[in-house]
Amino acid sequence: MPFSSFHLLAVAASAVLALALTPVVQIVARRYSLIATPKTDRWHKKPTAMFGGVAIWLSVVVSYFVFVRPATGLGRGHFPGSSLDVVIGASTFLFLVGLADDFLHTKPYQKLIGQVMGSAFVVYYGLTLPWTGYSAVNVALTIFWLIGITNAVNLLDNMDGLASGIAVIASGFLALSFLTTGHVMAALLLANVRGCATRLSRLQLQSGIDLYG
Repeated sequence: MPFSSFHLLAVAASAVLALALTPVVQIVARRYSLIATPKTDRWHKKPTAMFGGVAIWLSVVVSYFVFVRPATGLGRGHFPGSSLDVVIGASTFLFLVGLADDFLHTKPYQKLIGQVMGSAFVVYYGLTLPWTGYSAVNVALTIFWLIGITNAVNLLDNMDGLASGIAVIASGFLALSFLTTGHVMAALLLANVRGCATRLSRLQLQSGIDLYG
């Protein structure tokens, strides 16, 4: 499927959604005292509203089901019906694991179990890194990579704009990579992520809002 102006509309819509939802999340967080206070391991100079990641998740999911999924021909078909559905489903599960941790303050091993479950969902539907000639090794590497990336982004969120800024760079280059290899829908999904993360990154630097707790 060739890239079209419709795809640009999808990216713009995700950015607008993030722009609109981030202040809402910020207001709700401050209303219910969901605030990250300055600590020695954080660079915050003042109390910062948390859960900016909620705005990114909502923006990506809404833009995916409104723009990306219908373009694949699935419409309201069975879920998951494609590799992109699997990615969205697993990402949503991992998002919920992180959100539950912020509210319930789960133990590290409990959060790790949730991350393994989300990664196993990806592997179950056949999405593995083809780095070796052994399927079992590829499965283990895929799970390790997904858990590692998830926690790496979380650990980066000790400075306003850092985690979302890295997400902008990574998703942008991955989108270009997929686009040049003909995977337009995958590139569009990543472009939506980049649009959302770009808006949040700028808002983080302007007014301050945390991705996580």
